Amino acid sequence: MKTASRHVEVSLREHVAVLRLANGERRNVLDVATATAMQEAVERLGRDPGVRCLVIAGSDGVFASGADIRELESASAEENLAYNRRLRAAVNAVAALPVPTIAALNGHAIGGGLELALACLLRIASREAKLGLPEAKLGIIPATGGLARLPALVSPAVAAELALTGELITGAEAKELGLVNRAVAPERVLDTALELAEKIARVAPLSAQAIVESLRRDVNLPIADANLRVEDRLAALLVSRDRREGARAFLERRQPEFEGL
Repeated sequence: MKTASRHVEVSLREHVAVLRLANGERRNVLDVATATAMQEAVERLGRDPGVRCLVIAGSDGVFASGADIRELESASAEENLAYNRRLRAAVNAVAALPVPTIAALNGHAIGGGLELALACLLRIASREAKLGLPEAKLGIIPATGGLARLPALVSPAVAAELALTGELITGAEAKELGLVNRAVAPERVLDTALELAEKIARVAPLSAQAIVESLRRDVNLPIADANLRVEDRLAALLVSRDRREGARAFLERRQPEFEGL
């Protein structure tokens, strides 16, 4: 299955969905039209029970380059705020997905583009890709979730340095900092992301969703409170059909056939 618009392309490979930003000639700027199309596609995929993992990728050697500075320069403060709310809603839709998400950073992820990648659970980057939050160099700040999400992935001191200097780092440097899971050759980025997505899609989907929910919602809770929430999720899984299928497959030494039930 494949659907496309001027701004995004969506394809489905068994249980793995791929959402590709398709405005490479403009370096995949996250303008209002692109943000709207991305949010609509993401929310549609979130309602599809056949989707077990989502990969978000760019095109033409660029993941996403954030806002169109020329457009924002001619806009009023209120128009800029309205744009930021539109982009933040799209990024938050990615973060709210119940299934695991992977950003395939095949090229530059700058400003809002990096904030989009930070909203995903996992990130695969080209070693040569450039990543960063240069907003302070433009007299603004990252305002679509990056300042909240970045310190959860790297140390607060590293997050502060990246945001305050606005300097860009390579994918290889991002791997050393823990900002991305893997840094690979440019031609291997999407394939590596898909291989990881396919591994995830083979586990029990209800288990994957419970893990995503725990990682998203419980990370700042006291351990005792987080454990209680995890136990509630475990209780629901213990009576699922997939839990029985997983146990039977293990005992019969075969691959399980999970249904998400």
